[in-house]
Amino acid sequence: MNFIPVKTKISHIVLLSWSLTGCTSDDVARTSVSSVEEPGVLVATYTAEAPTIDGMIDGLWELARPLPVIVREAIGGADPRQVTLRALYTDAEFIILAEWPDSTLSDMRDPYIWNAEAAQYERPSQPDDQFAIEFPLDGDFELSMLTTESEYTADVWHWKAGRSNPGGWADDKRHLIRKHPVIKGAKEYALGGHGTVYIARPMDAGTPSYVRKEKPAVFETDVVNSFEFQQASGSVADVRAKGVHNGSGWTLEMTRAFDTGHADDAVIHKDKDNRFAIAILDDELYWRHSVSELLHLRFTSE
Repeated sequence: MNFIPVKTKISHIVLLSWSLTGCTSDDVARTSVSSVEEPGVLVATYTAEAPTIDGMIDGLWELARPLPVIVREAIGGADPRQVTLRALYTDAEFIILAEWPDSTLSDMRDPYIWNAEAAQYERPSQPDDQFAIEFPLDGDFELSMLTTESEYTADVWHWKAGRSNPGGWADDKRHLIRKHPVIKGAKEYALGGHGTVYIARPMDAGTPSYVRKEKPAVFETDVVNSFEFQQASGSVADVRAKGVHNGSGWTLEMTRAFDTGHADDAVIHKDKDNRFAIAILDDELYWRHSVSELLHLRFTSE
């Protein structure tokens, strides 16, 4: 979907156009997974012991079935690439493993760069690699965030290589899609005469794992991280995550309880299919991201 929002700056467009297809109801018809591998269905396998969340593939992951997922640029659908997903679960939590190619490590976001001529630090835009997974929370989950037909809220686990990853977290947040400006802080997007949508992307309640650091007043090193890290707590800290770059791509593990007890989190159901979608950003900012089609998460005891 090509668009340039009229009432907002392009720099605010992040994960906006998740072009999902094949959307069905929450209660998708169940099919045995013992003999049939269904496209777009991620099967989670039970394990009594959870793997260590360290971005490394240990022996427990041999129990999980890989699901190849093709992601494409959200605007235009170009540059298809494959992300391989695996899933495990224990009695208390769901664990997902994602692997995708990325030849360039980008693990620092918008650092301070020393300008020797000006004798001061500057902060040019520089992306960090990112991965996100989205689950419906309430409302009419749509194929795109840019819709004037439906209103909905989605639970988003947003891993960021340069910000949440150092502490071993993913940002737990929401996407709120509304037809009217009823949400404080929502951005307005005019859709070329086809209506207007209002989108907010708030973090969940609590203390995030990173905060913006003030620009150094004097020279320290040529490059200084513009974020500092802290212990996360509250609902924003529901998702533990760790990614490792091996020189050719990322391996990322993420885990969360099925039911956190927080109203700003989706419940993951073991007794029915759960709709979700994924997105990655590879040296990209804002609207340039790659997205999957609609996927389904299914749990099996086999």
